[in-house]
Amino acid sequence: MRRAGGSGPSPGRVAALACVLSAALLLAACSRLDELRYEPPTTPQQWCERRPCIPVGGTIFNEPLGSFLVFLLAFLWIGVGIHFLQTRRGQRSRTWLGVALVLGGVGAAQAGISYQAFSYALKCAGREYCQLTNGFEIGYSVTQAISVSAMLIAVAYACAIDRLRRALIGYAVINGAVYLLVSIAGVSIPSRMLLSFEILMLFALPGIVLVVLVTGRRYRTSREAMDRSLLVSALLLVLVQVAYYAYYAAGITQQLWKGAQGFYFSENDVLHVGMIGWLAYLLATVGRHLCDDETRSGAVTARSGETSAGVR
Repeated sequence: MRRAGGSGPSPGRVAALACVLSAALLLAACSRLDELRYEPPTTPQQWCERRPCIPVGGTIFNEPLGSFLVFLLAFLWIGVGIHFLQTRRGQRSRTWLGVALVLGGVGAAQAGISYQAFSYALKCAGREYCQLTNGFEIGYSVTQAISVSAMLIAVAYACAIDRLRRALIGYAVINGAVYLLVSIAGVSIPSRMLLSFEILMLFALPGIVLVVLVTGRRYRTSREAMDRSLLVSALLLVLVQVAYYAYYAAGITQQLWKGAQGFYFSENDVLHVGMIGWLAYLLATVGRHLCDDETRSGAVTARSGETSAGVR
């Protein structure tokens, strides 16, 4: 008989804590982060030469297409997360995936505010040189890191038992907690390196790799639809990240937008379009099958018992 392998932290508390800490970091960042400047030093005029800047009333609005895409993604991300929470039916895997998706949506909204829609207003307005980052971006990084940890916990409940499950949950909790401490240190010092996207990826990517490995291992032995859907969704997530970096490395944004003229479609827009497609797949496939390992093991046992009774 299989054991559950650890109850893990409370999803509701994790989600609430992530939101509260993001808000706290946002407030704390208001003073110290002003010390960090964008590199190379960029004036407000140069900022608007590199991306669309549209005056709306007394505010400069940036990247209208990109802003639409990122806020659409945030809305869908949160909506799909709420769907998993509403259909959890006592399944911890669905609960944790719902928490992961809601946090991802909150992070996307924060990114949309600072990286795209209001980047000029938050980083450049009234300054000689544009600011490197702000509280919205720190909040984005924290919610994304904890979102990946929550997703790994969901996969642990769906595809692992006993020591492996406990190890995955323990890693997810420690990884999220350490990244939070790194972010607090980055804001307090403040440190350009500790608050960088590269440090976020250092903490987030191993979680995604673990999701691929665990779901791949499980599908290789089970060949069940749920494991296939989880594996494909994990691989699609990796593919979206690869497309983002490939687009960035190719410099396509700069080729399309030169001298404040042309069509602006950045690597962030590629990422957001890809993530919208990923969410659609997640809802259509994983949403149909996802359950805890104990639930499907019990269903298999029940079917075996019915078969044995039928041949007596």
